[in-house]
Amino acid sequence: MLISPFLQSVKEAPDAACLYRLDGDTWTGFSRQVVLDAALKLCGQWKNDGLNPGDRILLLMENRPEWAVTAIASGLFGLVLVPAYTTHRPHEIEYLLERSEASAVMTSDGELFARIQTLSIIASLPLYCASNDEPSLFGQIVGGPFQPRSEDLFEHDRLYALIATSGTNGLPKLVELTHQNLMSNVTGILTILREAHIDQPHRFLSFLPLAHAYEHMAGLYLPLHLRGEIFYCERLDKLANLMPEVKPTLMTAVPRLYELLYGRITGQVAKGGAFKQWLFETTLRLGNTPQLKPLDRMLNTICERLVREKVRQRFGGRLQYFVSGGAALNPEISRFFSGLGIGILQGYGQTEASPVISVNRPGSARAETVGPALPDVQVKLSEEGELLVRGPNVMRGYWRDQEATSQVLRDGWLHTGDLADIDPDGHIRIVGRLKDLIVNSGGDNIAPAPIEQEITLYPEVDQIVVVGDAKPWLSALICLNSEFETQDPQALVYEILKRYNRHKPSLVQLRKAIVMNEPCSIDNGLLTPTQKIKRPKLIALYREAIDALYGPRASSK
Repeated sequence: MLISPFLQSVKEAPDAACLYRLDGDTWTGFSRQVVLDAALKLCGQWKNDGLNPGDRILLLMENRPEWAVTAIASGLFGLVLVPAYTTHRPHEIEYLLERSEASAVMTSDGELFARIQTLSIIASLPLYCASNDEPSLFGQIVGGPFQPRSEDLFEHDRLYALIATSGTNGLPKLVELTHQNLMSNVTGILTILREAHIDQPHRFLSFLPLAHAYEHMAGLYLPLHLRGEIFYCERLDKLANLMPEVKPTLMTAVPRLYELLYGRITGQVAKGGAFKQWLFETTLRLGNTPQLKPLDRMLNTICERLVREKVRQRFGGRLQYFVSGGAALNPEISRFFSGLGIGILQGYGQTEASPVISVNRPGSARAETVGPALPDVQVKLSEEGELLVRGPNVMRGYWRDQEATSQVLRDGWLHTGDLADIDPDGHIRIVGRLKDLIVNSGGDNIAPAPIEQEITLYPEVDQIVVVGDAKPWLSALICLNSEFETQDPQALVYEILKRYNRHKPSLVQLRKAIVMNEPCSIDNGLLTPTQKIKRPKLIALYREAIDALYGPRASSK
């Protein structure tokens, strides 16, 4: 079972701390035995309340030790987790409750508890709550005796969780993941770390939502299987201050974080003097040069001391790698951090694959790819160039949705919906989403993702969506960076397009653009909890303005 290695680690070193919570300015650690005892107490409470193995429990909670305890307890008891994002609005939570036919709810004190209480459906369900004032883990839970059946620990095909998809194209679907699905993903990552000789007990700083399949696997079960430590950061605005304090050795993050860090660092450098800018640019250049000449080696030593060491200290000084997933990472950003001595291993996956499908290997990472497939995972391309995946990590199906399941699971292969190329050595390059592919009025197929990745790096741009389906040329919806003051947004956009279009073939040039009224956010329903823009919804919102760009003649084509 997925939690069996954790149970073994309790026997090996019961007093070793594994989960940490920040109480004010002090970290409180919880040992493996304390975590297991709390999980067993929860199981006893669930048993007393009449819950049964196979029942679904919705989990709405910030990243904190109680989240992990609930996951471990669910595995022991046999409940099926239904993780919800803390950014989910009441109607979205209600959808998950009804769709999963949940039998119970776990949440935390404060705003999340109040949000849950607004739902009429909650009156008929057992509601459990992690206290913000209780120093112990679920100290208010009475519990009772509970002893999991030993054979349960080896039911690998038992359903573990129903994890919602991002819902960029409509209502999210619930992905059925078994213990074996996630176990195979963790095992594959462990194999890669072992081959690179970095499979020691790592220290993780967890800040991505645990409701996301990526953090659920890589930020919870991978650390537990490594006998590592997890420090929980409940708020993103605390992350920069906590990294030097916690000194993580491995961290998972989505591209949006790297984009923000990139913008912050380059913005600070731009405010410095000419020598500082030259030294920084030299550091990046030398850091991405495989073979250095003698003079460059001497210069690189200076860059190491004056630039890279300072950057590494901002990340805690012990960080071996960032692991990027959840969306496509611009290769330039990967090379940027590599030049600064911070390695980023870009991977690729989907919730339907538990979620990791491929990842770059330490020591042989290639910024323009998402690496080779995990061990025991097979990949191939369809005739249309769609990436197909087969392996023990592939989901059982969508929860009670056979029609949707049959559309993506065919002949044992998961149809990812992503266009890709596979290099002769197995490295995978993601071109873009098949559904996002723009087919212009001339019949040309254009992937918008590479264009959007390039322009997102411009300091003036916060968000961009390229449009042009059935049109003679491309245009874009652009949200400008609020930190850039301008009296004439359209003039600024014109300069952005002029800069991008230089040396670009006409097919991928952007002729015009619309300045968005506000950024896409979770609050306005245009951004998923995983920071993906809901493209169809955004385009529908600006449909009239888009059509006006082209005029009646172009719009009718």
